[in-house]
Amino acid sequence: MRKVLFIAYPVWLYIIFSLPALLLSAILYTRGVDLITTNSIGAMGMVLLHMRRKRKKMAELPAMPWKRILMVTGIMLIPVATLTAGLTGKTFFDMHLTPWLINCTWSFFWISCCEELLFREFLITRMKKADFSRWLILMLPALLFSLCHRPESVSLLLQRAVMGIVLGYLYFKKGDIALCISTHWVYNIILYTFQYFLPRVTTMYSASRAALNLLLCLFSLLGIVVAYSINKSKFAGHS
Repeated sequence: MRKVLFIAYPVWLYIIFSLPALLLSAILYTRGVDLITTNSIGAMGMVLLHMRRKRKKMAELPAMPWKRILMVTGIMLIPVATLTAGLTGKTFFDMHLTPWLINCTWSFFWISCCEELLFREFLITRMKKADFSRWLILMLPALLFSLCHRPESVSLLLQRAVMGIVLGYLYFKKGDIALCISTHWVYNIILYTFQYFLPRVTTMYSASRAALNLLLCLFSLLGIVVAYSINKSKFAGHS
């Protein structure tokens, strides 16, 4: 039984950090601070604690590829920014951009790092070492990942579980945490941008144009993930 207790480790971290994160959210929300921004502080705490304690002891893992994370994320954002500017760019001029910029840079960076380090790198590495079946390695971390988001509906539970399976498959096959973090980071930016600017885009253009931009951005992200997976060395260089 003790050999599989590591499965509860990400959930335990979420529980430990959830109360102070909720209290901080309640305090800062009254001052106009976005909830995603306050939640990212809890995510940052989990990343720093995990890297200082658990990850440091996992000798089989390489050093964190910070440079490659930023490089791959930047490459992924080029077509996303180009498409968004071309299809919905005029909507940005009259919007309050500070919360959007903070979340797209600071918040989603820490959130993506936290979730990928815990639910992909840590769990999948340890489950492989413990000889879990391939399907369980893909399904169980994805389910825990979705549940820790406290989904409000079955559809959101399934949506995040599918995302967890896709990211888990990437890590299972490639063992590249940089690819997972960058993909997760840009995916969050795409969805958040769609939701944040949807009312303004619908008013100025149409809802279908906003949906088209979302789909094209997601397809561009998928294309880059595939290209990176096929030839990582030429695509992203070595770091």
